[in-house]
Amino acid sequence: MTSDILDAATTQGFLFLEGHDFTQHEVDQVFSLSKDFFNLPSDYKSKYAVNSSNHGYASFGKEKLDPSGQEKGDPKEALNFANLNFDTGKSGFDIPDWFTQDKARDELISQTIIKLYQLSIRILRYLAQALEIEDTDNTKGEDWFATRYAPELPSGSAFRFLHYPGQKSLNPESVIRAGAHTDYGSVTLLFQKENQEGLEIYSPVSKQWEQVPFVPSTKKDMAPPIVVNIGDLLSYWTAGLLKSTIHRVKFPKKVQETGQDRYSIVFFSHPSDDAMLETVPSEIIRKIEGRGANKDSTAITAKSTCRRGWLPRMAGSRTQLHILQRYSL
Repeated sequence: MTSDILDAATTQGFLFLEGHDFTQHEVDQVFSLSKDFFNLPSDYKSKYAVNSSNHGYASFGKEKLDPSGQEKGDPKEALNFANLNFDTGKSGFDIPDWFTQDKARDELISQTIIKLYQLSIRILRYLAQALEIEDTDNTKGEDWFATRYAPELPSGSAFRFLHYPGQKSLNPESVIRAGAHTDYGSVTLLFQKENQEGLEIYSPVSKQWEQVPFVPSTKKDMAPPIVVNIGDLLSYWTAGLLKSTIHRVKFPKKVQETGQDRYSIVFFSHPSDDAMLETVPSEIIRKIEGRGANKDSTAITAKSTCRRGWLPRMAGSRTQLHILQRYSL
């Protein structure tokens, strides 16, 4: 199973994962909470405007993920929870009191954040096993990545609600809802809803955009497989072996016609700010010369990579969405 995950991460950069321990009820609750928040008045949401640490509410048009290909900002809104402690699931910044004044809402957010963090660590352990990372003096090989994601230390990780209004309600002439980009963290986890498709990935093989479908669960009462993709940081760290793939959100024709809104729940996993992106002790990675962390004489920290576009994009990704696979943890 670990070799299958590694194969997807080194060729496609995207995969579906079952066995994540989220029930359908849990995920439905989070999506309902997200929708209720975005239905609040704009003047209330704007009181919690996104800050320089990527925490808070981003209003329509605030983000422009593809500046070279967009004149206007993305027609979407988002709420980010950053500066997270993964022992408690709490942010070090203020969050909208609409959450904190209701114990059930507050606990749902915290527990979801903790579970997504724990899932990201499981995935990193599977990747470490597949990469055959060697034991060091103080760390087992399978824990090599995980020890650099300390739950209590500052990191660039973020939990995010996203809302893309249907094209009949906001900027109907805008086909792209989120511009083409790669994620600049390590691993991204995404829940999307049935009949709210729109995520697309660019395939360097076919030289065209490929849709990522909604895939239902095969396990009773469990949420659908979570979409996992590799970010720029982990690609750089592994000398480009793991692929950070370009993606965007573009409503498919049926969604354009119905005016259906799209909601997604996302977790962006980053190492602790002070984690050094040094050469990974794996023969599989060590033999890759002149790329990423293997070519830089001085290791950089994870925090220094948190500026979009800082890391060089790894060439040679072989994304093939027509063979996007489902794997089970």
